[in-house]
Amino acid sequence: MSLVDIDTRVSTGHDATTFDTEGTAADVPGTGGEDPGRDLEDRAVRLKRLINTAPTYTAALSWWTGFTVRRTARVPDTRREVNPLEAKLLDVALGTRVTVRDGFLVPATGDAAVRLAAVTALVYEPALGLDIDGQALLRQGSVPLGELLGAAVQRATQFAVRVDGPPHADAPALYSQARLLVAGRPVAVVTETTYWWPLLRRAPTAVPQYIQAAPWTSRP
Repeated sequence: MSLVDIDTRVSTGHDATTFDTEGTAADVPGTGGEDPGRDLEDRAVRLKRLINTAPTYTAALSWWTGFTVRRTARVPDTRREVNPLEAKLLDVALGTRVTVRDGFLVPATGDAAVRLAAVTALVYEPALGLDIDGQALLRQGSVPLGELLGAAVQRATQFAVRVDGPPHADAPALYSQARLLVAGRPVAVVTETTYWWPLLRRAPTAVPQYIQAAPWTSRP
């Protein structure tokens, strides 16, 4: 699947979305108010803002859930040529071959069947600068790319939007896309689908230090 294919699945009408909370809101921790749908909307807005500002996507997801995450492959990695849009995003020549990593993020310990998110990454491996051990971890596949690159990586989020639809644990809640850069050079384009499971499970009250200066609540 190309980035163009992924982008056409994103709904930008998220501000007008209303939640179908029947059969879910009563079981959502911390939404005991008169309007559980609005409480869930607040959660979606908060996590969306966190994804926009976090140093890595896994940092945002780990902070929200309260536990570390790991990657599992949906399908084996493949190699293909970039299309015109992908070539521009990665700053490479049209026809350059990249690695496609398609997987899920799950709790680092516990039930691997709990899928928190799906992540597709187009990786230009020559620009990663990994040593032999890093390359082995990339092939092994359980370490998310942002964690594998460590402090060297910079995340530039291009968009994060709410997805229309009811809040079921295994349904998409947010779509986001970002470029990962090392020393200012694009090394990967990642597209993330955050499922409702993390949002239905909890809503952290603390604010990460790197966004404390910004107003947090989505309520008027």
